[in-house]
Amino acid sequence: MDLPRQQPRRDTDQRFPQAEGLSTTAARRERLCVVGVGRIGAVTAVGLAHLEHVVTGIDTSERRVLTLGAGRLFEAEPGLRAALRNARRFRTLSFTNNAQLEKFDYAFLCVDTPPLPSGEPDLRQVFTAAGDAARFLNPDGILVTRSTVPVGTGDRLAVALAALGRPDVAVVHVPEFLREGRAWEDFREPDRLVIGGNDPRAVERVRALFAAISCPIIVCDRRSAEMAKYAANAFLATSISFANEMSDLSEGLGADASVVFEVLRADPRIGRKAYLSPGLGFGGHCLPKDSAALEHMAIMHGRPAAQLHSTRMVNQGRVGRAVAWLRAELGGLEGRRVCIAGLSFKRGTDDLRESPSLNLARSLALEGAVIAGWDPGVASLAPGYVELVSSLDQALTGADAFVIAHDCLDALRLAPAEVGGLMHGVVIFDAPGLLDVSAWSKAGFRLNRPPKSHPGPASTGVLGP
Repeated sequence: MDLPRQQPRRDTDQRFPQAEGLSTTAARRERLCVVGVGRIGAVTAVGLAHLEHVVTGIDTSERRVLTLGAGRLFEAEPGLRAALRNARRFRTLSFTNNAQLEKFDYAFLCVDTPPLPSGEPDLRQVFTAAGDAARFLNPDGILVTRSTVPVGTGDRLAVALAALGRPDVAVVHVPEFLREGRAWEDFREPDRLVIGGNDPRAVERVRALFAAISCPIIVCDRRSAEMAKYAANAFLATSISFANEMSDLSEGLGADASVVFEVLRADPRIGRKAYLSPGLGFGGHCLPKDSAALEHMAIMHGRPAAQLHSTRMVNQGRVGRAVAWLRAELGGLEGRRVCIAGLSFKRGTDDLRESPSLNLARSLALEGAVIAGWDPGVASLAPGYVELVSSLDQALTGADAFVIAHDCLDALRLAPAEVGGLMHGVVIFDAPGLLDVSAWSKAGFRLNRPPKSHPGPASTGVLGP
C-alpha cells in the first residue's frame, strides 16, 4: 500500500530547441535580460533562450545564480531542468549578479510582489529593478513587466524612468499565466499571450520576441493587461470558493456534490476544466495575494468588490471547518496523532507558500495534536509543528485521524483494510472527495462526507465520460 514517490518527467530528446516543442524561426535574435530568476523568472529566461534569444538572468541571490548556472533548480518544475541544461549547453543563457558591463535591448522584470498587511502588493523590488534596468538598457530599450502588478504600475514606472533620464524606455506589460507544476509546458504552449502597452512600436517589438510560439495573442493597452491578470486569478479563486460552498450546501441538503459538479461541467458555458473541486481552499503564492490585492485596489478606488470579498472569506473559513469537524469526531485534539497527506498547496509542486494543509496543521497543533505529514513532492519542511515522514505508511501508523488534503495520491490504491491495519483510529477527513464513502463507511471508518444517495454519472451513463 506504500505509494512510490512521484518521478519527474523524463526528457529523452536531446536536440535543441526542437526537443521542447518550440520552432527555431524567431523573427530576430535579440539580447535581453530577465531580472529576478525565481519560479517565474527562471521559466521566462529558459523559455526566451529556447526561442533563440541571447538571455542573461540577473538576480541578487548569488546562491540562486550559481545554482541555475550549474544547470540545477531550486523548485520542482517538470521538464524545466532539461531545458535549462540545453540552453546552457548551447550558450544562449547565462546568469549573473552584475549586469553593469552588459547592454540589452529588453529587460523582463520577474521580481516578487509580496503582500503587505493591508493586502496591497509591495512594489519596492519592482521599482528597484526598474532603476537598475535604466542603467543597462540600450537607447529605445523596452522594460517588460512580467510580475503581477496593480493597475497603473506601468504608468508609474514610465514616470520613474523619465525622472532617471530614460524617457526613451517604453514599458510593456506581459502577464504570466504559468501554472506551478506545468509552467514549462505553459510557456511552450500557452492558452494565450497578453501584450499590453501604450506605444504600438514597442508592443510590436515585444510581440516579435514570441514569434515562434503559436497561440492567440491579445494586444491591448497597458492598464487592461495589468487588470486581466488579477481578474483571471480572482475568477479562479471565486470558482474554488463557489465549489466549496456548493459542496457544503449539497451535503446539508442530502444531495450528491459530485453529481452536481458533473452537471455543471457538462454545460459548455462552464466547461469540463472549470475549478469545481471542493477542498481545503485555494493557496499558493498567486491566488491569495492577487485576490487580496484586487480587493485592496477596489476599496482604494471607492468600488468595494463584494463578491471578491466573499470569495476570500469563504476560503479563510475552510481550515476552521476542518478543525471543528476533526475536534468533534475525535472528542478533542489534545494528544491526538493526525496524518496529513498533501503538504504543498496543490498536487505536482513542492511550493508550501500559503498552503491550506500547513494552515490546518498549525491550527491542529495549537490545540495539542501531533502532526505527521507526507507529500511525494516535498523533500524538506521548515515548520516545527509537522513531522515530515518519508512514506504514507509511516504517517498513518498509529494515527487517530487521516486527512487527505489534496489529490497527491491515487486514492483508488488505498484499501480500507490496509489503512485500518496501520491507523489507531477510524476518522478520515477527505478534503477533495477522493474516497468511495460507502465502501470506507462499511469498513468502519467515519468520513466527513455522506455516502452517495444514488449512482454517480459513470454508472448511469447519463453524462458520459
